[in-house]
Amino acid sequence: MKKIIAISIIGIMCVLNVLAESTFSFRVNTDRNGTIQNAFTTALSATGLKNVSNNSDYLLNVNIIITPLAMSNNPSMEYIRLELNADLLDKNGNILLPYSFSIRQGHINHTTAEERAFRDAVLKINAEYRNLLNDIIASVDAQPVKQGSTIGIRINTDRDGIIQNVFTTIYSDAGFKNDNNNFDYLLNVNITLTPLSLVNNQNKFVRIELIANLLDNNGRVVLPYTINWREGHVNETIAEDRVFREAARKINIEYRNLLNDLISK
Repeated sequence: MKKIIAISIIGIMCVLNVLAESTFSFRVNTDRNGTIQNAFTTALSATGLKNVSNNSDYLLNVNIIITPLAMSNNPSMEYIRLELNADLLDKNGNILLPYSFSIRQGHINHTTAEERAFRDAVLKINAEYRNLLNDIIASVDAQPVKQGSTIGIRINTDRDGIIQNVFTTIYSDAGFKNDNNNFDYLLNVNITLTPLSLVNNQNKFVRIELIANLLDNNGRVVLPYTINWREGHVNETIAEDRVFREAARKINIEYRNLLNDLISK
């Protein structure tokens, strides 16, 4: 199993410290006229990394899944969902910077729906991925996160407090004090749930997109974290329960490791 290294100061800083001499290569399982590769290449090149074909210091591994969707309220339209996962890897296969999103687009013509989804993906990469890199670069100058500090946790939506509880437990185990009114750092968590209907599948699916940014008192992102996951069941409520449980399981493993790596430096 690949180890995810802390995304900001701990992981990507090793890239930022050697930008002038470092190289990256790009691998994508599917693309549309090279638009995805071009968007990522432009964003990474802006940091000083050089794009090469072979023997690179880092690899950006991009996996794209296109899924036809059935929309009962609009049967004349062809809908598709584009799911993108992009991991920046070092030579040992460790994930330095994970990034993911999903997009839904529709048109009466399936090919046009795909073209629209790829177009929107490029727009998101141009805005979000560049901003993510800029946030990481800015965080290099931030003060180290100290154990014993006070953490506030703000979540826009939850299911029986499962997400709040797992984050609170992780920070408590790491030696932080929880105070949602007076804090040194704020963990700002935004969760979006999207119901999905897949073609030729009677199950009800729910996608969770979770963005958890640890912010210092100046509003700088010290530790970003994302989850993009879906679960299904014949009952939509049970599908939602499953996707929240899976998100909590992933947080307890992945985020715990990220935070421990961050504060150990």
